[in-house]
Amino acid sequence: MQISHSHNVAAQGRYIATVSTTIETNNPQRELQAGLALLGQIEETFFQVSDLYAPSDDGVESQCFVTKSYDATSHFETTCLDVLDVWKHMTGEDLDLNKQLQQNMDVN
Repeated sequence: MQISHSHNVAAQGRYIATVSTTIETNNPQRELQAGLALLGQIEETFFQVSDLYAPSDDGVESQCFVTKSYDATSHFETTCLDVLDVWKHMTGEDLDLNKQLQQNMDVN
């Protein structure tokens, strides 16, 4: 993931990039080297390892609905899927945003 001046987060000509992975070895920094090499010259690097957590049940019985930790995806793809999954466990049906959009259009 890369953001820049056009996103109002960096100076003109500067970029902020995120390179992430799910750790598979005892050397996570080495696992990131191929991605970092694609970036060219790097002015400063911040490195962080975070544990991943998942709920122990789906929440249907306990009525306590918990999402999973953020994973290595940089655009929240799996987080969006997780939210949809929690919604289905809470309501018993898939989230249909088109239905909500139609209801809003009918009101206006």
